[in-house]
Amino acid sequence: MELDGRKFRRAEPDERRELLISAALKCLAEEGHAGISVRRIAKEAGVSVGLVNHHFGSIDVLIADAYQKLSLGMTNALQLEVDQAGNAAERMDAFLVGSFSPRVLDPSLLSVWVVFWSLVRHSPHVSNAHEQGYGAYRNLLERLLNELADEENFQINNASLAAIGLSAMLDGLWLEWCLNPTTFGADDALDICRRWVNGLRRGAFGGNDNP
Repeated sequence: MELDGRKFRRAEPDERRELLISAALKCLAEEGHAGISVRRIAKEAGVSVGLVNHHFGSIDVLIADAYQKLSLGMTNALQLEVDQAGNAAERMDAFLVGSFSPRVLDPSLLSVWVVFWSLVRHSPHVSNAHEQGYGAYRNLLERLLNELADEENFQINNASLAAIGLSAMLDGLWLEWCLNPTTFGADDALDICRRWVNGLRRGAFGGNDNP
């Protein structure tokens, strides 16, 4: 890449934004709601408090951007797993396997997600980031379910609701594991989700009444 002075100056603000977003995620992981502090985040990033306001305008925007980075990053990682698989069944399974990978089953992320979720109803910026992040995740899951139904010739009357149902189960298993990892392992959670998908094949959310 050509590194003339003009291009370097354009890239620098983006690098600082990324630095601050990463610092915000670390502060939330370590301190939960107490990590929502301009001073704390600036200190973690090694920059002045003024740079936070300069690049984001408010702490709400910074937290929303951190939410978007984390949620879209995980969805993109799952998409990469899916893209490496073959047929629709393998793609669906790759999504499930990726959902219980060490990247996702990370207890340090619990406090981060709790902070994000608690702010969805109170911060328009965080709410918008949630809609974008969760929307991309749900769209990927819905697409995988539709592909599976088309390839295996079964019916899903409402793939959107099916995607919401599976997403809720994935979230619930993730939360249960983070709260107490001794209750079950990743393989157990994966088996539960695979059984759910097999139930879908037999007619859940569809018009197939065969046993």
